[in-house]
Amino acid sequence: MIRNIAQLATVVGPKDTIDQVVRKMAKDSHFVLHAGLALVLNEKDTLLGVVTDGDIRRIYAEDIPFSKSIADVMTNDPITVPHNTPSELLASEVIRRVQLDGRHNSAWIRHVLITDDSNKLVNIVDFLDVLHELNGSAKRVVVFGMGYVGVTLAVSLANIGHQVTGIDINQGIIEQLNKGISHVHEPGLNDMLEINLKRQQIDFRKELDSSNFQVYIVAVGTSLNSSGQPDLTALNQVFSRIAPGLKKGSQIMLRSTVPVGTTKEVVIDYLEKQTGLIAGEDFFVSFAPERTIEGKAMIELRTLPQVVGGYTPRCIERSTAFWGTLSSTIVRVDSLEAAEMVKLANNTFRDLSFAFANEMAFVADRFNVNAFSVINAANDGYPRNPIPLPSPGVGGYCLTKDPLLFSSTNSGPRSDAVLGIAGRKINEKAALYPSLLIERYVEMKKISITDISVLIMGVAFKGKPETTDIRGTVALDILNNLKGKVDNIYGWDAIVPHATLKELGFLIVNDLIKVIDKVDIVLILNNHPANVRSELYRSSLKGRMIFDGWNQLDAVDIDKVEGLSYSTMGYLSKA
Repeated sequence: MIRNIAQLATVVGPKDTIDQVVRKMAKDSHFVLHAGLALVLNEKDTLLGVVTDGDIRRIYAEDIPFSKSIADVMTNDPITVPHNTPSELLASEVIRRVQLDGRHNSAWIRHVLITDDSNKLVNIVDFLDVLHELNGSAKRVVVFGMGYVGVTLAVSLANIGHQVTGIDINQGIIEQLNKGISHVHEPGLNDMLEINLKRQQIDFRKELDSSNFQVYIVAVGTSLNSSGQPDLTALNQVFSRIAPGLKKGSQIMLRSTVPVGTTKEVVIDYLEKQTGLIAGEDFFVSFAPERTIEGKAMIELRTLPQVVGGYTPRCIERSTAFWGTLSSTIVRVDSLEAAEMVKLANNTFRDLSFAFANEMAFVADRFNVNAFSVINAANDGYPRNPIPLPSPGVGGYCLTKDPLLFSSTNSGPRSDAVLGIAGRKINEKAALYPSLLIERYVEMKKISITDISVLIMGVAFKGKPETTDIRGTVALDILNNLKGKVDNIYGWDAIVPHATLKELGFLIVNDLIKVIDKVDIVLILNNHPANVRSELYRSSLKGRMIFDGWNQLDAVDIDKVEGLSYSTMGYLSKA
């Protein structure tokens, strides 16, 4: 640290007049490191305030007498940073303190004052140099939508030094997040959230009560309405909140999955009309699709390539610089539309490939053949295009809607759409395949379907990586299909809370062994390893069918146990 403060900037006392300070600043301008800055210190060299040449111009413009003491006009609460602040966190610490102060804008900050524990000045750092060294990485960022995508992104951005505010219309979610408790299950998220709350690097609000942001990221969901058309209501509401505070230099980044063309045709058109600003010149618009997998988001946000498309080359450059602070690999595409297509292409292709596997299961079902065995045989030693394995439907928030968004414009379905819609129909049919097997089983056993009880194991939409997310889960499709047809439907999941299962309409399992012995049907609907339970191999006097939807059990061993029947995609044993 530099100890000779007089070499850093002009040093004055609180009783010096404005005139004396101006003359001393002019005299010192040739040899101090930070000309145009005066430090007001007391006799113990404790920092009392600062005056800049900009303050002097303001004083002159307001006709304040130069005979007044500098203490009357100085900034007596300048932004200071503790001397032990790591250099890589210096910019984010300044931005954090500016936001907490509430009366400044970090764009006005030029000098960073470094103080010791006694508030004595020990160094001055040029803020522009700090930002240059960090490639402008520390930004004031607001993220709209604290769902799975938004909250993981917001916390990750805060963790690398951005000053982040998360916005959501759900007051309960906001209160929970501000207490350091995430409403989504994601390894590492709660710890990272708590750390950044303590550092005051992140906060959560219901209302956008400030326009003091440089980057606006939109991560609200784009759902489908009852007619299967894209519902842009949430998106439109966000931009109606952004528009009043939008200013020159602002960056708008969409993370939401939308029909191709939406960013240009809906978002830019609206913002230009509302603000009078020109996209690509006054403010910068880009699209960076979210492609993380639940259960690994905190890792994949840093390791997956970030795809960036912009309205103009300048938009792409600015967006690339920002996302480069999060990921080491940036993939640029030529337009907003290209970036919009990327997420839709990834998810539609995945859903369609699963649909092929599930249609194979339907063919296998005609001959009572285990579809897993067929596909494993087809893939074994064959080097080209491995076929994915079938499943009882394809759930989750993204794969159940993105193929339909791919098949749509922002105003409705495309007339030439085929594959995305076809894949969805097959996978929706596969989701109800276990119900078909139940009907065959009770007919084979000559029992009434109204008298049977069913246990569904695995209610979250997937098991690996594990999640508590029940959006688009096949378990709910089965529950709704069986309601009123069977006697009882129990729900069990390795991590989904009992309260959630009860709210969904399942009977709660307090003793898994007792329930397994009681029910006639066990449906394993996700691939969580905890679904592989020794209790499932217990014999049954009245008979029990086990549907192994993800091929996790040993079919031969199950069929050897008295009273058990094994089933999976395409197959039901005759035991």
